[in-house]
Amino acid sequence: MKSIAGKVFFTAISVLYPVLVFCGMEFWGLSPRRLSILLLALAFYQFLNFTRNRGAGELGRANSIKAAVLVVLILVCGVVSFFADNILFLKFYPVLVNLSLLAFFGFTLWKKPSFVFRMANLGDKTIKTSPSRNYVERYCDRVTFAWCIFFVANACVSATTVFVGSDRLWSLYNGLFSYILIGVFFAVEFLIRKIMQSKLQSYVPVCDLELNSRPEGAVVSFDGESVKTWSDFTSDVSKVRSFLESRDNCPWILHCEDSYFFVVALLAMLQSGRKALVTANRQDAFIKEIKKPEYGFITDEPFGTAADGASLIQDILEGETSDTANLKFGKFDKSKAEMVMYTSGTTGEPKAVFKLFLQFENELFELVKVFGNDWVDHKVYSTVNHHHIYGLLFSVLLPIATGLPFRRRRIDFPQELAGLVNEKAVIASSPAYLKRLAADSDKPFDFKCAPIIYSSGGPLPKEVAERACELTGYWTMEIYGSTETGGIAYRQSKNGPVWTPFEVCKMSLGENDCLNVKSSYILEPDGFTTGDLVDIYDDGRFLLKGRSDSIVKIEEKRISLPEVENRLKQTGLVQDVRVVPMVGKRQYLAAAIVLNAEGREKFAGSTKLQMNNFFHDYLVKFIENTVSPKKWRYLEELPQNTEGKIRMRDVQALFGLAESPNFRILKFRRETGVLTAKLIFPATSDYYDGHFPEFKLLPAVVQVDMVLKLARNFLDVPKELSKIHRTKFANPIFPDTPVNVKISYDEEAGKVSFNYTDELGEKTLSNGSFTMNVGGLNG
Repeated sequence: MKSIAGKVFFTAISVLYPVLVFCGMEFWGLSPRRLSILLLALAFYQFLNFTRNRGAGELGRANSIKAAVLVVLILVCGVVSFFADNILFLKFYPVLVNLSLLAFFGFTLWKKPSFVFRMANLGDKTIKTSPSRNYVERYCDRVTFAWCIFFVANACVSATTVFVGSDRLWSLYNGLFSYILIGVFFAVEFLIRKIMQSKLQSYVPVCDLELNSRPEGAVVSFDGESVKTWSDFTSDVSKVRSFLESRDNCPWILHCEDSYFFVVALLAMLQSGRKALVTANRQDAFIKEIKKPEYGFITDEPFGTAADGASLIQDILEGETSDTANLKFGKFDKSKAEMVMYTSGTTGEPKAVFKLFLQFENELFELVKVFGNDWVDHKVYSTVNHHHIYGLLFSVLLPIATGLPFRRRRIDFPQELAGLVNEKAVIASSPAYLKRLAADSDKPFDFKCAPIIYSSGGPLPKEVAERACELTGYWTMEIYGSTETGGIAYRQSKNGPVWTPFEVCKMSLGENDCLNVKSSYILEPDGFTTGDLVDIYDDGRFLLKGRSDSIVKIEEKRISLPEVENRLKQTGLVQDVRVVPMVGKRQYLAAAIVLNAEGREKFAGSTKLQMNNFFHDYLVKFIENTVSPKKWRYLEELPQNTEGKIRMRDVQALFGLAESPNFRILKFRRETGVLTAKLIFPATSDYYDGHFPEFKLLPAVVQVDMVLKLARNFLDVPKELSKIHRTKFANPIFPDTPVNVKISYDEEAGKVSFNYTDELGEKTLSNGSFTMNVGGLNG
């Protein structure tokens, strides 16, 4: 108690020092020598504090040095005043105090964090772990710098009053006006701080949202002139939650095209303890596969027989009553809330990826920490499906967690961006949309504030990102990740192709040199090994080098090649099949099919177009049309190497050769420098026109041309023919009669040799050789 009383007493003396000195001289008749005792007492008190409270660390040492210097200067002024009996040195005390505070505040700007930020952390323990920490720290640095300027100005005015003006002016300024200025400065800073706080990212974890987390009138979602407020949102979640809790506790499938309906239903499921099964695929056959009799189903658009018995969310909201005094809306345990997201697996069956909402919360925190400050005062728009993890996070969960309004409907066409030119917009987009934007837009959009654009689902070509920047004023921020891993890294391709991992993601090389990721939103202790080949740099950044597994992305939609293959086999007409990704003007899939006996019987006499349409129509029952194969080949057997393995690059080479009605490849095998193929030339082939009209034979020139086609496509021989050495045409090749051809290529000599035989390989039909122009050395 004595210690506290002493501190109060000496603090009062310090504050009232100018007034006490003035009164001592004007009213109490005290000499400067006697008044210097007051200054010496303050020096002694500062010395005691210095010796008792020596701090640790850089800030503590800086405070100790400041206190020691201040004690020495005050002591010097007090001693000089005592022996010289001069009032001048007594007046220097306020100047010394301002200079010591200036030194201390300035030191914390040099050795971060600043003093104001340290004080802010004492008042709010959550700042250090807040996603807005960087924003708060920058603001506190500016406030600290402003205080330094104030101390400089105050010290200068205080020093002026020492030498200029009367004792009364010195006492009034340092004992009254100086404190008023400090109060005004603090009040102005307080008002500015409140304004800044209102603009500050208001991040609340989704699992911690409560009725009072937002103002009742705050806009949650919008669609044209129609808006949904926080009051509407909490009421709607409460209605759906009441509906769920009145049913058995079972998993619920969720598919709502409307983003607002989706997040209402999702939060109702999580808050009521129901497992949410989120599926972007609403193909009838797919829903039947994942839906069990006891499962519930909430949707906003009825579709197919699989949705029979599904609950329309519109009916739930209209049918349930809402007791505003007792709304069912509040926190839930993120470590127990369960979700399942469906993605393509390597087995061909829909792959269910189990998630705890804890994983989403950890990722949301990281995303807000990295990107959140850019979103202040913006509205959120999306061109992507919120049933996928990227769309779920960026277009639904992030807006809910940060209090930013989001549009209920997706942006489908590039032209719709013209309606956003007056908005501050955040746009969750994809490479497919941005490619269309770059191709379809002639002139830049007149955005008053450049939109913030994100892209995920596949690498964005740099030329597309550059064109999108020309049109919108923003260089797209790309996000790399997957359903299993969440967001792994980000980049803007203007800075190069290298990816920067999020702070919580730890990169390493896993099996087969694929990327292994560990993070706070991956449950497995050993992390998750992706199918992506990478080079990892010393600073942690990495370069993607392609995929090693059978999961591919077509138009940014993830699809499993085995899934498509197994679906085709389910027709009962396919003996073997391989589906491969191809790249032309755009990405697409191609399917090479070997029919079984039932298939050959069914399609006997059918055209190829009819066969294509049959398999296509069957597939779109299970997968989206955009990822169904666009090219088809029907073979007698799939290409194999000597080990009996079917290689993707061989099948891709088959589709590299343009399809023609003049010939068909029935089967082939490719090894290094050698191709063997079985061909058939239909009677309707143009190759027979004009040659032997009464007795159709395949012309010699066509046979040579066919060899060149095959050699260039499968063996990568040079395009230019240099010299034909010899050809021998021993037996005719008739229409609709299968023949075999063997082509060999000697790369060193640039020599191509060929040999046509009958179907059994017993009779030679023709053979020959010729030289290709290799780098201009031959011929």
